[in-house]
Amino acid sequence: MKKGFSYEIEYTKAADKFFVLHEDVRTEYEDAIKELLVGEHPEKVDVKKIKGKRSDYFRIRLGGWRVIYTLIAGKIVVIQMLTAGSRGDIYKKMDGLK
Repeated sequence: MKKGFSYEIEYTKAADKFFVLHEDVRTEYEDAIKELLVGEHPEKVDVKKIKGKRSDYFRIRLGGWRVIYTLIAGKIVVIQMLTAGSRGDIYKKMDGLK
């Protein structure tokens, strides 16, 4: 881990509910975030910035799943995981996000 750098992952209720049912995806997501923030090869993680009115959101592709998240800046980076779901459904779910 980089010196003096720490982070925290915060889950919304919907995201936590998804991960209770898909614990393997939670593990993949947490590993991907760790690689992005403190890993030696962050380019291996498939991340894209969401375009349009949700431009402060990002998505990570984990196989057929998409995880939508945002970063909250500060000394401790809080990654708020907003929602997750299959490729076909996830972007429809984003309409309900605040």
